[in-house]
Amino acid sequence: RLLDAGQTHPDLLAAALLHDVGKTRMRFSLPEKVLVVLVKALAPSAYWRWGGGPARGWRRPFAVSVQHPAWGAEMIAAAGGSPLVVDLVRRHADRLDGPPQTEADRLLLALQSVDDQS
Repeated sequence: RLLDAGQTHPDLLAAALLHDVGKTRMRFSLPEKVLVVLVKALAPSAYWRWGGGPARGWRRPFAVSVQHPAWGAEMIAAAGGSPLVVDLVRRHADRLDGPPQTEADRLLLALQSVDDQS
């Protein structure tokens, strides 16, 4: 989708491929994903509260959802990924408060645009 939209920045393309790699740290089943999406839509404050703590017990799927961007960024940095890929992965679930201010912000919006479609 990025290529179809004319996006060719290599770090953006790498981030698009790797942005959810942090989810591989822990099992995240389809029923858990459905539960997380429903809670996030219906009770966002609970979603963020439950996802901010340790990834244990019934809160584990919420922690995976909330914390996977940071986990993925750590994994990519440890593997020698570029600082821009690490930044894009870390921020891929964050929404900008206003218009993009930097090239990284512009690339983040492109990444989020295609991620939101899938």
